[in-house]
Amino acid sequence: MNVVVNGLMTNYQKVGNGKTIVCLPGWGDTLDSFSELIKSLQAKYTVLVVDLPGFGGSETPPEAWGLSDYTKFVSNWMKKVGIIKTYAIIGHSYGGSLAIKGLANGDFKADKLILLASAGVRKKSALRKGIFKSAAKLGKLPSHLLPHHSRERLRKRLYKTASSEALLLPQMEQTFKKIVNEDVQTAARQISLPTLLVYGANDKTTPVSDGQKLSQAITRSKLEVVQTSHFLHQEQPEAVAQLMEDFLNA
Repeated sequence: MNVVVNGLMTNYQKVGNGKTIVCLPGWGDTLDSFSELIKSLQAKYTVLVVDLPGFGGSETPPEAWGLSDYTKFVSNWMKKVGIIKTYAIIGHSYGGSLAIKGLANGDFKADKLILLASAGVRKKSALRKGIFKSAAKLGKLPSHLLPHHSRERLRKRLYKTASSEALLLPQMEQTFKKIVNEDVQTAARQISLPTLLVYGANDKTTPVSDGQKLSQAITRSKLEVVQTSHFLHQEQPEAVAQLMEDFLNA
């Protein structure tokens, strides 16, 4: 399904019946990321998933966006597709930090929040920022000697090393740079709704320690750990779905 939001053609999916659940994918991911979870949820809930601007079937923003720009977009999208009351928001990785920011600043509301390997704990160390800057500089030195497709592989690898989020589209570089250092721990302290955090024990992208920090920040939260990696909802969909259903039905 398509709708124009903020002047951007936006792709989304709507299935099921019942209370409304909104799913927000991670950076560079698409609504297909939630396909296995949707199979479990659609029998009891109306589930809406959106391709965030710049990814999947949604158009790219005309200028660099920050986290607040995306939260406003999600808010406007919800209004445009007629979402009046949201029972739960599910955010994976970057979609989790987006959910935290949007709920904290009042751009949208929900009764419950589910964070799957949520990103947003950015204050790692000065070294990490240094790696990002150095990688970008070093990447420019030899790249002019490489074929175009090799330059693209090098650039993506460098950005992957410098950040917890991979898959960078060329036209999204400035947006990526704005978002990569945005920390949501302060925003998380403003959230008081029941929250389930699920992290992968083997996740090196958003480790369990990030989940612990966000869980400490959100007062009514519970952290669960699954024996998998960053894409836990795809690698262990049944285990994740069971945790979610128990939480949603409580």
